[in-house]
Amino acid sequence: MNIICKSSALAVCAGLFACGGSQKPAVEPAAADSTAVQAPARLDTLITDQDRFSYALGRDLGRAIANVSVPLRIDLVKKAIDDQMDSTKTPLMSDSAAEAALQDLLLRMQQKRDAEEKAAAKKNLDEQAQFLAKNILDSTVKTTPKGVQYKVIMSGQGLTPKASDKVQVHYVGALLDGTEFDNSFKRGEPLEFPVSAVIEGWQDLLMVMHEGMKVKAWIPSALAYGEEGVPPSIPANSLLVFEVQLLKVYAENPEPQPAASAPADSAAAPADPAAKPATKN
Repeated sequence: MNIICKSSALAVCAGLFACGGSQKPAVEPAAADSTAVQAPARLDTLITDQDRFSYALGRDLGRAIANVSVPLRIDLVKKAIDDQMDSTKTPLMSDSAAEAALQDLLLRMQQKRDAEEKAAAKKNLDEQAQFLAKNILDSTVKTTPKGVQYKVIMSGQGLTPKASDKVQVHYVGALLDGTEFDNSFKRGEPLEFPVSAVIEGWQDLLMVMHEGMKVKAWIPSALAYGEEGVPPSIPANSLLVFEVQLLKVYAENPEPQPAASAPADSAAAPADPAAKPATKN
């Protein structure tokens, strides 16, 4: 797992603030002029290219430092920058000691991130168990064979898909707290896919629906993305809440329709290909 975002500032700093050696400061100090009194540089306006470069670099460095999830002393960060840029100063750490400290920092950040993710995953699992136990008490809520809870919003009278069929659906997907992560309505077109190509909870749900039916469904994480989730939009052990409308079933092996009787004195009319259900690609 990548625990630190790569920053353009870090690449620049690799050149400006490289460890060790006797490099010169990035900006040579101006020669002292005993006859001129220089006004202090303003820090609330950006006029020159030097101003813009300096502030942009500082912002990027600040963003990188803000991503460090363990306590830091910013006064020592500033001192280290000063010490590194001024060749007359002796750094408080050698290159090897600094590298070892950074490796230790990365390890601690990873450990902290892992602990936080583990706690969040347990919290999601507990919350979904409590929700499902309460939700099933609603007399309008039904359960699929594998444990997806759903409520019929609009009934349908058409075909019920099988695992080998293809379907066309409109849907909205959200987390238990209402955070939306997918919406075919907003994209402006329904989605078509084989029933067997989606998560287990979706398959189980589709095979109890009929064409035209619309439902609200709650899919347990065990029938969705489990402990892995789909970071960052779907955390580990997330109960998924969907509104699903089954628009069309494309049966792979449609059931044969009874043939209409033709007059004995006329030839049978050719089948209308447009009347045949679309087949799975």
